[in-house]
Amino acid sequence: MNPTRPRALDVDVLAPPALASPVLGAGPLGAPVLDHVGIAVHDADAALHYYRGVLGLAVIGDEVAEEPGSRLVWLDAGAALLQIVQPLRRNRITEFLTERGEGLHHVCFAVRDPADAMAALGQQQPVFLGGRGRRACFLAGTPTGVSVELVDGG
Repeated sequence: MNPTRPRALDVDVLAPPALASPVLGAGPLGAPVLDHVGIAVHDADAALHYYRGVLGLAVIGDEVAEEPGSRLVWLDAGAALLQIVQPLRRNRITEFLTERGEGLHHVCFAVRDPADAMAALGQQQPVFLGGRGRRACFLAGTPTGVSVELVDGG
């Protein structure tokens, strides 16, 4: 065996156990369906210089979400979207930016119904009208330092 070449792994070893959940949507492998990744920034236009200008990602939407008061710029990243989040007034994103600086804020999974998902998880987080006009909510806590959002997947 050549020590400089990694050994091929058996795909079955990497297969996760059945992750299908009554709360999260299920993809073809039974894993939750990633909707988007949210990146908190001070200036969306400056961030777009990199994501659009350097990486070549296409902007597919640019909107203001009244609640929480942020500009949301949507970029097509293939299997999922990137959401650039720029606060327009003091909100939880400005708090995040003050404490941690720019970077990964949340991952978002599509679910059948955000309110039902909250109930199934035993949480009572508010459901709000989020980006792209869909109902959304954030799970309580950030045990890994990254917030988790659930959005109506239809």
